[in-house]
Amino acid sequence: PQALVRTHPGSGRRTLYLASHAGHVLGMQNKAGKKLLKKLITHATKRQFVYSHRWRPDDLVIWDNRSTMHRGLEFDDLRYKRNMRRTTVRDSAPTCVQENIKLDN
Repeated sequence: PQALVRTHPGSGRRTLYLASHAGHVLGMQNKAGKKLLKKLITHATKRQFVYSHRWRPDDLVIWDNRSTMHRGLEFDDLRYKRNMRRTTVRDSAPTCVQENIKLDN
């Protein structure tokens, strides 16, 4: 389970943790929870809140997963080359609850 509203540890701003694949909201009936999620996602993805990047060679885009919804679009990897890297910056604590995870020491 994930918290729907979070406080960003760096800025103190409250953020919504939304994803199109979210299934329900704890404490709400399934239908009402899905309706709320749809309404929040519809609002969060309004044009004035969306950044769309037009890629050029040597571009670098960085975002904070704790407060940003993001989605990739279809990409013709047979026609175009791309070099994608991911990095994770260590935080003071996990940003989500992780259950049943065994760490090998």
